[in-house]
Amino acid sequence: MSNLKEQLSDIHGKVFESFRYTTDKKQYGQSEKWSVPPEFSEGMIFKGDCDDFAMMCRSLCREAGLDNSRLVVCYTETGEGHLVLEVEGYILDNRYRGLETKDSLTSEGYKWIAISGYNPGDQWHGIE
Repeated sequence: MSNLKEQLSDIHGKVFESFRYTTDKKQYGQSEKWSVPPEFSEGMIFKGDCDDFAMMCRSLCREAGLDNSRLVVCYTETGEGHLVLEVEGYILDNRYRGLETKDSLTSEGYKWIAISGYNPGDQWHGIE
């Protein structure tokens, strides 16, 4: 297993174990709200939806010196809007217990819509 894959698997596992899914509507009374994740600590439990999961993973990637992560807006196989984190073709997704690849999720029916830049404030780009 490559060092990158090991690092990402570790990050995904930490976040996955501490994450409890809830909708923005239930948590904030809004249909959609993106916010900066709390500081991660071992044993913590944090609630949120797919964007909270992806942004927590991105925060931990940056702490680990992995500055090449990007947020990706996609549709799942059911047509539901979704957000994941991508790092060199690896996908960190709250819907899966382990690290996935872009190719494996594409074959599962994911459709990739837009991808962020590497830095906060960078433009988003459509994916064809």
